Amino acid sequence: MRKVILLLSILAVGVFGATLSEIKSSNTIKIGVRKDFPPFGNLENGELSGFEVELAKEVGKHIVGEGGNITLVPLSAKDRIPMLQSGQIDVVIAQFTATPEREKVVDFTIPYFADTMSIISSADLQAKSVNNFKSLLVIPGSTSEEYIKQKAQNFRNITIKNCENLMDCYGKLQNGEADGYFHTTFAIAAIPVLNNKYQISVKSVGIPSFIAAGVSKGNDELKAAVTNAILEISKGGFFKDAYDKTINIYYKGTLDKNMFLLDDIYKAFMYN
Repeated sequence: MRKVILLLSILAVGVFGATLSEIKSSNTIKIGVRKDFPPFGNLENGELSGFEVELAKEVGKHIVGEGGNITLVPLSAKDRIPMLQSGQIDVVIAQFTATPEREKVVDFTIPYFADTMSIISSADLQAKSVNNFKSLLVIPGSTSEEYIKQKAQNFRNITIKNCENLMDCYGKLQNGEADGYFHTTFAIAAIPVLNNKYQISVKSVGIPSFIAAGVSKGNDELKAAVTNAILEISKGGFFKDAYDKTINIYYKGTLDKNMFLLDDIYKAFMYN
């Protein structure tokens, strides 16, 4: 019987994650998942849950089989690259956006999810585009801040104000310190669910980014195995089912799954 193990703390075991042959030989795969980003990954009362937690289990099953050991390692965003590079995990499935900068130090599989950036504001503001805002809240170091730097001309008439995290940004928005809060859709979409005075006023800013699994640089066979697992999992309808059981419930049906799931794109890889 396949074992899924929650590993709360581990020591570094090598310079790189295990190769595919080493994983199959040991019959064990270690996969890092978020512990602090519901509904994708959340650790509460010693239990992990979320969309990516279920995906990690399925990927692990495809690689080590029903009788293999799947070790889930809870982590935060800052841990993803260091834990891959140190060998504490073999694969990371943890809201890991594939970017050119990250591709210098890790390898990414085929993406399994798309994400967009959005702006949330008071419904009374009736904003429809970026140009309707005089000020925006942004978290330093975030994807949204990087986008503003890249597209500075588009934001030249907007005052950018910093906030630290979701709760801080939400509090400052409520206090009227800015007209809107600019971040990834899934980071802000919970606010209108909790408070209908707010809405996602600009649903998509820029082009979508893609979230993928990561492996250590040069671990090509493992990268291919995880990519193949993602494609096979898609055939069985896993992504739509998992979305409905986790993300759709969390956001009370307010987000359209077709904006984020990639099943239709996978068909080009599987049938051409």
